[in-house]
Amino acid sequence: MTDHCIQCALPLRQCGSCQGIAGPFDRYCGFCGYELVQGARRAPLWRLWLLAALIPLAAGIAFGFSPWARPAAHTVAGIVGNTEPTPNPATSQQLRSDSLAFSYVAPKDWIETDYSRAPDPSRVLPEVVVVHFPPDAVKVSDAKGDLLQVRGQAAILLLGRPAGAPPPAVDPSDPQAVLAAEVTPLIAAPPAGVKFEVVTPVHAVTVNGRPAAAVVLRLTRDSGTYYLERAYIASPTTGRPPLFAFSALVPSNDWDSAGDSQRVDQVLRSVKLS
Repeated sequence: MTDHCIQCALPLRQCGSCQGIAGPFDRYCGFCGYELVQGARRAPLWRLWLLAALIPLAAGIAFGFSPWARPAAHTVAGIVGNTEPTPNPATSQQLRSDSLAFSYVAPKDWIETDYSRAPDPSRVLPEVVVVHFPPDAVKVSDAKGDLLQVRGQAAILLLGRPAGAPPPAVDPSDPQAVLAAEVTPLIAAPPAGVKFEVVTPVHAVTVNGRPAAAVVLRLTRDSGTYYLERAYIASPTTGRPPLFAFSALVPSNDWDSAGDSQRVDQVLRSVKLS
C-alpha cells in the first residue's frame, strides 16, 4: 500500500463513507458511489446538537412567562443599578448637609458652600453650591440659584430641595414627568439670547436605589457654550419636597477635554438622601 498515486505522485484520498481508496481526481468513490467532496459521513445522531441547543432557549422563554420572572428581574436590576465605582479618597471628599439631609462625594479640589446655613438671611438658599473656581459660588448666590443667569468660569453644581412648585398637571413625586415638563418649554421657547440643544434626552436613572431622571442640554449664549445637566431624585423623607434637585453648568471645554462630564455624573450618583 502507498498513499500516493504511482503514476502522478499525487496523494490518494479515502472515502468518507466506506473508507475505500480513491484516486486524486476521482469525484465519486468507486466502491460505494459516495461523493468524496462531502468529506466524512456523519452519524444520523449528529443533528441532535440543535435539539440540545433549543432546550435552554425554551427554558428561558418558559421562565420569562412564569410568576418567578418579575421578582428575579427586579433583583438583577437593583444589583446592576446600584453598582457604582468606589470614590477614591485621594481625589474625592465626602460632604454632607445636615440642614438639607443629604450627603454626597465631590472632587477634592472643588469648593462647597452650603447656602442653607448662610449667615446673611438675604443669601439663604435651600441648596448647596459646589464650584471648581471659588468666585463662581458668589455668582450663583447673586443669581438666586438660577444657573441660566450665571456666567461661570468653571464647573458649577447645585444640589438641594426645590423651593418652587412643580409644573401644573404633573405628579410632583415623578422625577421623569417633572423634569420633562420643565425642559420642554426651554427647548420650545428658550430665553432671549440663549439656544438649547438636547444632548441626552430625559431618561430614567437610579441613584443609590432611588428612582431618578436626568437630562443633558447644550447651552449656547454670548459668553460661550456650556453643558447643562439637570436631574431629580425621588425623596424618601416625608415632610420634605418629594424631589431632590441636581443641576450642573460646565463650560464645553471642561466638559469634553477636562473630564468634568464624568465628575458631574459621579457626584450625581453619589447623592444619598436621608
